[in-house]
Amino acid sequence: MPELKKDLENIKQKLTEHIKSNYDPEKAEEFLSNINSMSEEEFVFFLKEQGLIKKGDEKQRCIFCSIVFGDVPSTKIGENEKAIAILDLNPASLGHSLIIPKEHIESQEKIPGEAGKLALETKGKLERTFNPKKVEMIASNIMGHEIINILPVYQNESLDSERKKMSQDDLEKIKETIEKKISEEDPTEEEVLEEKKEKPAEEINEKNTWLPKRLP
Repeated sequence: MPELKKDLENIKQKLTEHIKSNYDPEKAEEFLSNINSMSEEEFVFFLKEQGLIKKGDEKQRCIFCSIVFGDVPSTKIGENEKAIAILDLNPASLGHSLIIPKEHIESQEKIPGEAGKLALETKGKLERTFNPKKVEMIASNIMGHEIINILPVYQNESLDSERKKMSQDDLEKIKETIEKKISEEDPTEEEVLEEKKEKPAEEINEKNTWLPKRLP
């Protein structure tokens, strides 16, 4: 059972980070005290009840799968058919985000193209919003789930930089800043229609269009 024990330790660490980031200190201390007082069997039962371990076997749902399924709250800034983009709870820099494939992908080679597309879209949003020196895309594997870090670099930040714990309110403000910046820059539907009206209709003639020869 060494693998299970290691996985339980990883889950407990992620839960601790999540609780500290989303609850006031007094409530967080109460939750953590209850969790830390549990035996291994009690903790496994607790995780099963929360949907983090599948009932009937000892295979856990990792923290990222729980985020995808909505069992663990997150601050989502993008989504497509195969992946979601969220703000990191403990970012290494302002805007640090994670691209999480919706399936439990265990190797970098299996990351779907749609996740890569969402990573590029998120990278562009962070560049336009915060104007960092660069934005790095770094693949990581945590609890067997491949993710992509989207890391804005302002000075010399890396994934090993000191992390800052963010409250849910802080993350929501960052999300609002991103959405506001993108909405200001992207044209509205009315503006797109107006631009189309202003452009003269292109004349179709023999010079710019292939036309079939007329039969005699």
